[in-house]
Amino acid sequence: MNEPTFTWVHEEEEVREKARFLRVRKIRFISAAVICIITLVALIFMFSPYFHISTVVIEGNSRISREEILTRLETTPNTHLLLFNTGAARARLTQNLYIADVTFERVLPGRLYVYISERRLTAYVEHMPGSFLFLDDHGRVLEIRNTTAEPLPTLEGLTFTRFQLGEILEVPDPAAFNIIVQYAQLLNHHGLIYRVSHINVADPTNIRIIVDGNKQFNIGNTLIGADERIRWIMQVIEELPPEIPGIMDLRELRDQHSFELLQ
Repeated sequence: MNEPTFTWVHEEEEVREKARFLRVRKIRFISAAVICIITLVALIFMFSPYFHISTVVIEGNSRISREEILTRLETTPNTHLLLFNTGAARARLTQNLYIADVTFERVLPGRLYVYISERRLTAYVEHMPGSFLFLDDHGRVLEIRNTTAEPLPTLEGLTFTRFQLGEILEVPDPAAFNIIVQYAQLLNHHGLIYRVSHINVADPTNIRIIVDGNKQFNIGNTLIGADERIRWIMQVIEELPPEIPGIMDLRELRDQHSFELLQ
């Protein structure tokens, strides 16, 4: 009397086992299909020319040549745009001390934008006869050359204790040096830096700015009123030809200042 029941249970287990087998096979088939699709997408992603760098757009460089930037980027026609290592490229580019920072932008298809932020060469310091330190407008040493590169002021009478490429010049009196740096930034900002031939700092109580090689402006040793002193300098060089020599004392600011002409 128990046999019919036993046979029914056995057939039910076979049905369930077959259903489990079909589910497993279906899952395996779907998994294999998904893997194939992912692999295909990955291959397309890796090898399709759509994702390769075809155009490099460089902006912000004036002192650094496009050729040098491209060399340091180390890109090829097969370089993958989305896998391009911007961190390593930034490190290579900023080995050039004139490059302060670099940012990147990727634009499909295949366009890489490189934005260069350059340091501004602002002044020179002759640290031994015939050898000059090139400084940016923060007092950082950018390079050393035997000749100056362009018409920019030389810092005369500056005493320093140590220098190293890529670092701020070390001086005995950092506060006084900061005043010089700030004035250099102002001269740069107002477009006057190329008219300044020397900044004499031999007397730390009276910094002297020499314009056109023959116009001396005594500005003291304070940043208070620095903008007004720069305006007086601008007024003089706008009104007088470069060949006219003279002196103006701007240590104590007043409503009126006279420019003493020299013979």
